[in-house]
Amino acid sequence: MFPKTVGTLLCLSLLLFGYSIFCWIRIIGRGRPDDRFRDIPKRFWNLLTIAFAQTRMLHRDFRAGLMHAVIFWGFLVITIRTFLLLGQGFIADFGTSFLTSPWGRGYSYLLNIFEALVLVAVVYALYRRLVVRPKRLTLSAEGIGILIAIALLMISDFVMEGADGGANGPLFTASYFFHITLILAFLNYLPYGKHFHILTFLPNVFFMRTTPLGQLRTLNLEEGARPDEGATSFGTGKLTDMTWKDLLDVATCTECGRCSSVCPATETGKILNPKQLNVEMRQYLKSDRSDAFVSPNLINPEVFWSCTTCRACEEACPVGIEFVDRIVGVRRHMVLTQGVMPTEVQNTFRKMETNFNPWGLASDDRAEWCKALGVKMFSDHPNAEYLYFVGCAGSFDDRNKRIATALVKILQKANIDFAILGKEELCTGDPARRIGNEYLYQTLAKQNIETMNRYKVKKVITACPHCFNTIRNEYPQFGGDYEVIHHTEFLYRLLQEGRIKAVRPVFDRIVYHDSCYLGRYNQVYDPPREILKMIPGAEVVETVLSRDNGRCCGAGGGRMWMEERVGKRVNHQRLEDLQSVNPNVVASACPFCITMLRDATRDKQVEEQIRTKDVVELLAESLD
Repeated sequence: MFPKTVGTLLCLSLLLFGYSIFCWIRIIGRGRPDDRFRDIPKRFWNLLTIAFAQTRMLHRDFRAGLMHAVIFWGFLVITIRTFLLLGQGFIADFGTSFLTSPWGRGYSYLLNIFEALVLVAVVYALYRRLVVRPKRLTLSAEGIGILIAIALLMISDFVMEGADGGANGPLFTASYFFHITLILAFLNYLPYGKHFHILTFLPNVFFMRTTPLGQLRTLNLEEGARPDEGATSFGTGKLTDMTWKDLLDVATCTECGRCSSVCPATETGKILNPKQLNVEMRQYLKSDRSDAFVSPNLINPEVFWSCTTCRACEEACPVGIEFVDRIVGVRRHMVLTQGVMPTEVQNTFRKMETNFNPWGLASDDRAEWCKALGVKMFSDHPNAEYLYFVGCAGSFDDRNKRIATALVKILQKANIDFAILGKEELCTGDPARRIGNEYLYQTLAKQNIETMNRYKVKKVITACPHCFNTIRNEYPQFGGDYEVIHHTEFLYRLLQEGRIKAVRPVFDRIVYHDSCYLGRYNQVYDPPREILKMIPGAEVVETVLSRDNGRCCGAGGGRMWMEERVGKRVNHQRLEDLQSVNPNVVASACPFCITMLRDATRDKQVEEQIRTKDVVELLAESLD
């Protein structure tokens, strides 16, 4: 039909596009190695569900998600039409045999439906951006321009079909070249704007992590050290210290703002904004500043210290972007290489180094809380079926000692064969690892693993989601493989088996707060709720922000040991979320959450009206 003109346009545009993609491949290729080629079946499943079925896009904001999904599905359908049109530029009857077949007629019908739906979706998208203006979206000329370009593509295709059907040669030719030119221009613009995700989000979803969500990357403290301007460097000092998948994440950000809209730091006025972090990193990657130190040269250190590592941003991201490992990587560099950290964190590290717990209390007193309970030590009962890993909170914090006591009494009532490590138990190292002190973490972890392996521990019960996550997901990195169960899962099993029974009424209106490290990281949502529902008289209610949509209490990522000096306190915001359903008891299954929410009720002077209880305490009140 127009072979020379179409051929010239196509060759020039593909050459330019190829150069742009080559530049991005070179940028992303500067990242450090990251083995993302295992678990191929799971990766294809992620591609099918998250990318093609758009499950994450539809999950939280359904109307906006459906709008994006329709545009995406529409482009999948329209891609076939685009190849046919390009082919027809060289051969007039290209694809005619397909289009005149039953399959082709069905495709043409489907094409018209989707082009109409895409137009409706574009109109809705423009309405949202220009009229509704959601807080999470940044209004930009680029976004409006892309939507208008998509609409023009649909309209020009409709005109082509009408002109072709009416044998109107000039109109068809004009609309054809307008359509083809716009497609090729659109394609070449993508690598230079935020809509680059149209090209990168499929591989980004495919290469999403398949390792446990609660498992940070291991830092090899011997082989992982790098010479850096005459000094040894650990962690992410420069953007090019990130892995290639981290860089692909940065390139893929859609700037939709879903991450920031659920970030507890952003929502309470902290400097951290996950979307903006991606935007800034992408700008520096494309500039000549990618080899400058990330912190403090490029990005304010407080951005990284504000993170609670709750993973709400990752859970909300529709294109599989990972934040936590990246943020912890920068923290590692600040702590291990630069020696820069909040003052209070230095004190916490010293306490963990000398007394093996962040409270700084004598390690020999770790089992004092249970002296009157007749709890056996592994040193005296090495063949116990279960190790109850008490954790630092249950061992040293007066409020959480009551939770540990309640759990022990229930285990004894159910005749569970368990023992504790006593003074042989050390902090799991979770706070140190998430704050960035990988050296201290590994020191503590390896000592715990050596002790547990010496006793041939097979099964572990924990009452702390942070201990639970660390022992279950991270100790295997260092040879500590155990069957780890959280106390709510274990107690629910005992109730189901009839080994314990809740009979005494507890007349409370209870709202359950999900710990991030129990829920979002390990998908334990139902057992604590089911326990509460089995307590006679208890009225269990849900707040809007619950389960995978729950808000962090503010303690994760080592924030338990840092001061909040900017904006609203996260635990205050979380208490307000929970107050929306008028409870008289806030229940949780995490010692850190209990501490943060109890402090919030005191600060707001509502501790007489709203009590904070662990699930195990409420169950203990109801047992016969």
